[in-house]
Amino acid sequence: SLSLSLSLSLSFSFSCHMWFICSNPNGSVPPRVITLREQKWRKMIGSWEKHMKSRHEKVKERCRKGIPQSMRPLAWLRLSSAFTLKEKNKGRFAELESMEGDERTMDEIQRDLHRTFPEYEMFSSPLGYGQVDLRRILKCYALYNPETGYCQAMAPVAATLLQIMPAEDAFWVLTAICDDYLPGYYTKGLPQLQSDADILHELLKKFQPAIYEHLERQKIHPLMYMTEWFMCVYSRTLEWSCLLRILDMFLCEGVKVLFRVAIALLTLVLGKPEQRKLHPELMDITQLLRRLPDEVISADGLLPELLKIKLSKKEL
Repeated sequence: SLSLSLSLSLSFSFSCHMWFICSNPNGSVPPRVITLREQKWRKMIGSWEKHMKSRHEKVKERCRKGIPQSMRPLAWLRLSSAFTLKEKNKGRFAELESMEGDERTMDEIQRDLHRTFPEYEMFSSPLGYGQVDLRRILKCYALYNPETGYCQAMAPVAATLLQIMPAEDAFWVLTAICDDYLPGYYTKGLPQLQSDADILHELLKKFQPAIYEHLERQKIHPLMYMTEWFMCVYSRTLEWSCLLRILDMFLCEGVKVLFRVAIALLTLVLGKPEQRKLHPELMDITQLLRRLPDEVISADGLLPELLKIKLSKKEL
């Protein structure tokens, strides 16, 4: 039942994620406001189909404000349609778990486990539940979709999901991201990523022509800086509370959020003439974009700029 799911979700969120509570994913939002938002999200999830059909703008508005931490496990399942995937494939995750993974694929996954957020206690030990669950869901996805298989960039996305929800739910949300939100991102040749790099190139020309010209003079194409941003859904780029807010929006609005984040980041670090003068050469610019300033990757720094950018699916 929904009430049981909520109870389990709240229990999971509390017991598994106390280690990062100091990062305060809800930022400076007063407790009273958080409680009110939790009540609204419970009500909304209880009549999800109705809200998605007739009140989608309200859902989007609430996602942009930030989903309460206690509600993210259920909200992300619903927003991504992973809940439906899971219901249609009951028992499939357990079946995939029981199967042997391809030896070469499993070797690749194993090599990447210790590289995925080693600074987080959850993923610091090869025998810890973080690495164990990460191996489980990456193996299961490679078996579930052998045409795509495994790609290194999936690991930080999966690890981020594991910090919010149990392994089986994280697997289905990862599946939705790879197959529905970002199809062609993780297949051989990265066809959709290359296409989206060209789209970002044109969007930058439209929204920030001065930055576009600055990068063009140094022959810096979006593929040189946005590959990790987009493929890892900014999980290796943004500060934790900011990342959660971006994922709230991404799972609601889709890939256009990734473009808006990219434009906002570039605006914040290269939008002013004096910033471009400080970073005139290719090496200066690429180093800046690899190591973005802390104030830019925080929720307070990024989100106000991001929300100024109006970008429709039609424009994409």
